[in-house]
Amino acid sequence: MAAAPPAGAATGAARSGRLHVLSHARYLAGRTLREARRQPGVEITNIFIPLFFLAVSTAAIGNIAENAFGVENYLGFQLPVAVLQAVAGSSSASGIAIVTDMERGYFDKLLLTPASRWSLIIGRVAADAVRAMFFSLIMLAAALIFGSGMVAGVGGFVVILAMAGVFGAAYSGIGIFVAMRTGNAQAAQASFLLFFPLLFMAPAFAPKEVFVDWLQWVATINPVTYMMEGIRELTLGDFAAAAEVKRAALAAGVEADPAAVAAALGNGWDAERMLWAFVSLLGFGAVTLTMAVVALRRRAATG
Repeated sequence: MAAAPPAGAATGAARSGRLHVLSHARYLAGRTLREARRQPGVEITNIFIPLFFLAVSTAAIGNIAENAFGVENYLGFQLPVAVLQAVAGSSSASGIAIVTDMERGYFDKLLLTPASRWSLIIGRVAADAVRAMFFSLIMLAAALIFGSGMVAGVGGFVVILAMAGVFGAAYSGIGIFVAMRTGNAQAAQASFLLFFPLLFMAPAFAPKEVFVDWLQWVATINPVTYMMEGIRELTLGDFAAAAEVKRAALAAGVEADPAAVAAALGNGWDAERMLWAFVSLLGFGAVTLTMAVVALRRRAATG
């Protein structure tokens, strides 16, 4: 009867396996980022379109936002929309890239190598997380230059970038899933369109409190709502509470006390909003990346 391997050897083999996965993933992530750097023209839309909508929506609604629903700084209110749109646009390109690899035969070669199947997913989503943070950095910089502000300070800026990276990794799972299941570039490209229902059924242009009942209910179960509100908390603080203080002062015929407004606004770190933002991010990512892994296994099994 063969002797069982020492416990230390088994542990070392498991650790070595994990290191190989990370090593392969790092190589594949580097390849993805190099491809993006070689084709900067492809990435222009991921910058231009969100900035365009940010400028247009602010110019169209900004002047009435305070009277309509108590949002004085509408540029800051729209900043999360620009960030999430830029991230979804960049991350959805993963599906198209995978289909291109399939058509060239490169993907089949990867499946024949000793590279871990996990590394194919991890490498791709890691690269998308980096790209998501890069595009979000541009959105944040542009908004700050034009006066969006950042109530939570530098820490809030960093947390928004981290949230964008997690959302980028999570959203890339949708493109990967579609690519693995269909092998079709048009279908993979359409994965970005799935973001628009999520966006428009979230409080993208107005607080959800002003929605009709059915849309308010949909927004409440929409994970994008909590990501959006988390970024808004860091950018604007509790703008609704501050607006309520101003309205109460106006009704009393006095000027709002700046100290009372600042106290209602807070410091941008509301624990409940931030908790829900990260829970929704992680939950969304768990669903999309599980879908991607299952689709990859099925494709690898069927060839």
